[in-house]
Amino acid sequence: MRLLLLLLSIMVTTHTFASDVSVVALFSNKAMVMIDGRKHVLSVGGRAVSGVKLLDANSTSATLEFNGQIQTLELSRDMSGGIQQPETASVSISRNNIGQYITQARINNHGMDVLVDTGANSVAINSMDAERLGIDYKSGDRITVETASSLTNGYRVILNSITIGNIRVPHVDATVIEGNFPDTVLLGMSFLKHVKLTEHRGIMKIESNY
Repeated sequence: MRLLLLLLSIMVTTHTFASDVSVVALFSNKAMVMIDGRKHVLSVGGRAVSGVKLLDANSTSATLEFNGQIQTLELSRDMSGGIQQPETASVSISRNNIGQYITQARINNHGMDVLVDTGANSVAINSMDAERLGIDYKSGDRITVETASSLTNGYRVILNSITIGNIRVPHVDATVIEGNFPDTVLLGMSFLKHVKLTEHRGIMKIESNY
């Protein structure tokens, strides 16, 4: 009987769940969560802490699974010292020897070089790159695009997401241009309007807006 009680005690101890959970800071795919008075940084897809698992995080809330339930919690406003503000996600890009800012991005979760171009109204991708990215661009709205040498066919599409470093912007408008122009994806204002840009001594800094 004593052995049975001991085993039951161990089972209860190893299956305790959090009783007090709040979100105190938000990052890209991460959240700082207060669990029973202790802070923990959880990652989307990472391990659970005290039975609390992070399913999703954005600039305003986190979706957590705990105590057998899925709940979406906003930033806690009941913290000593006020609200914990999320760290600003940022990426720094060095100017190359011809004055361009080129970096690696993930478009629809595929790696691709991009050229930051504040003069382009939209993200611009040539049709060959679009096919490599798996974009069904011909299902988009057909338009006429003026390139440096001629007029050509283009298609308006919406990309699932563009990610640079730890900055992710979903549902980005883009133009796919038939042919091999531009030879590098142009990261135009349909993405850049969602971030903050600063430039100093050949370094461009891109920061999230939250």
